[in-house]
Amino acid sequence: MSDINLVQVEGLTVILGGRVALDDITLNIRAGSFTGILGPNGAGKSTLLKVLLGLIHPQRGSVLVFGHKPGDSHGLIGYVPQSISGLVGDFPVSALDVVMMGRLGPDKIGRRYGNADRAASMEAMEAVGIEGKAQNRFGSLSGGERQKALIARALCAGPKLLLLDEPTTGVDPVAQDDFYAMLTRLKDANKITIALVSHDVGVITSMVDDLICLNQKVFLHGPPEEALKDGMIGKTYGSRTEIVMHGHDVPHRHLPIHGEGGGND
Repeated sequence: MSDINLVQVEGLTVILGGRVALDDITLNIRAGSFTGILGPNGAGKSTLLKVLLGLIHPQRGSVLVFGHKPGDSHGLIGYVPQSISGLVGDFPVSALDVVMMGRLGPDKIGRRYGNADRAASMEAMEAVGIEGKAQNRFGSLSGGERQKALIARALCAGPKLLLLDEPTTGVDPVAQDDFYAMLTRLKDANKITIALVSHDVGVITSMVDDLICLNQKVFLHGPPEEALKDGMIGKTYGSRTEIVMHGHDVPHRHLPIHGEGGGND
């Protein structure tokens, strides 16, 4: 894994609607890493992704993505939102149509899709395992299939950094471990860096290389095993936290105790 930082954030403060969404945070995301971003609802996780995309401008601080200001890295960043609610239901658009949207950059608006766009989109759908659903209406797909289509949409432009916001929303819990394993395969096969916002504490801590515990401030930025020490998860969430761990032969609980680092049982 490279020691080069693709994302450099220093002293970042964001105020939205008179409320502090992010408070003086500093963090880096290394090239080739799988970074998890954990925190409760309203912690500023999605806001951080939107700052990196250049969609939200901070009040204070420095943010560099690929050495440039956010918004100047067109084609290098893929983004997967929680959902595209307007495309679910009876809207007549196929899964392939949704994926090919990822081929439209600022310099391509208004042009027709070509053979190269279709080929790249089908290759991305194959990479996530839904090439057989290309002609299916997007709204008819299962929650997991829709999220895979959104990942394919982000991949088809060949990004070097993939930002995912709660990608397992609507995914069957039984399939979530396989979903995260798929992301790891994609990271290695495509040589990309992944930053993923999630509430799946137990799964994330067993899958990622680096973990950012965020609740307006950064409570932890380091190896995931550090999150299970000294009650760091509880400090981030502001309460006693029970974590169901995965990634081993048998799921088990981690029960941090007030005033102690806790242990596994």
